[in-house]
Amino acid sequence: MLSKSYHLFKDYVRSNDAGSDNRAHMREAIGWLYRAQDSSRDGGVSHSYAIGKGWAPSYPETTGYIIPTLFNWAHVTGESEASERALRMADWELGIQNADGSIPGLSTGEPVVFDTGQVLFGFVSAFENTGEEKYLAAAEKAGNWLVKSSDEDHVWRKHGNPGSDNVNLYNVRFAWALLALWKVTGRAEYRETVEGFLKWVLRQEAGRGWFKHNCLNDNARPLLHTIAYTSQGLLECGLMLNDDKCVAAAERTSLELMKHVGGDGRMPGRFDSEWRAAAKWSCVTGMAQTSIVWRRLAERSGGKGFLEASDKVNGFLRKVHDISSSNPGIRGGVKGSFPVNGAYGRYRVLNWAAKFFVDALMLEEHRGFKKPLY
Repeated sequence: MLSKSYHLFKDYVRSNDAGSDNRAHMREAIGWLYRAQDSSRDGGVSHSYAIGKGWAPSYPETTGYIIPTLFNWAHVTGESEASERALRMADWELGIQNADGSIPGLSTGEPVVFDTGQVLFGFVSAFENTGEEKYLAAAEKAGNWLVKSSDEDHVWRKHGNPGSDNVNLYNVRFAWALLALWKVTGRAEYRETVEGFLKWVLRQEAGRGWFKHNCLNDNARPLLHTIAYTSQGLLECGLMLNDDKCVAAAERTSLELMKHVGGDGRMPGRFDSEWRAAAKWSCVTGMAQTSIVWRRLAERSGGKGFLEASDKVNGFLRKVHDISSSNPGIRGGVKGSFPVNGAYGRYRVLNWAAKFFVDALMLEEHRGFKKPLY
């Protein structure tokens, strides 16, 4: 098996390659997601491929939002395998859902609001694409648990991600899922919970789109990954609710991040409260997420350079995306960091990185794509 230092060397060499076209990269990333699902044999998608170690167990949280990506892939390509696999994922999530509607976290088995909210995307998407009541019933159970788990001011302070602050502002990403459920069911409590949480979120802005309580492990220097979770959640919730304050907040974050796109398309992996780069490595996942937000903003308002920034970042992501490796755990997968020894997902190929990479390229390749990018 090739050493970690070899993969680190290949990262630097590959970053100077020209990259291939979007379709080739999307197809390879989808192929990697298929292999990640097959490796687990339970219907879920492996958390990651650890270089030198192999595949990890299925990850409930991210399998949840991979489901809509596969439905979207089936929509644009006509390939039924993607839909079939998405439904296997949704059925696996049905099987592990707790009786109260929550989803157990990977590390402790205890229910986690963020994980439950991300799986909610999968249940809603499965229902939207099939009309099968079992997925709607599961979605409502999850949504009801999320509503009950929030405090009187609609902020989630219980059942947070292990090791993080007792309140996670990036929960706004799954607040979007509750709104999607509200759209399907018309049940006012889902919308009311989100509206209350958004009021709290907007009060946490320290300035210029930088938010407190917004990281998995370092709130003073949040990851681009969680920054992007928040900006996407604010943008999509704002669009669904016609809330200009939320959209404007997402735009402020996006305008600051655009200043940090390097000449080659790279971005730092962390930022402090003054929007100074706080890491030399890049969070590849967060870059793909940010590209999605920029393109969605460009669709809404045009101008301000959002489209150009998205194109530039996507170009870098293609350059560092390995589509030639003979290792099926690496080929087509997306590493957590660039270079691969960076602090986020160190020496790992992450399933959610592949999901956001496909979403970002899908928006570029199919401009005006109307299906939800949950």
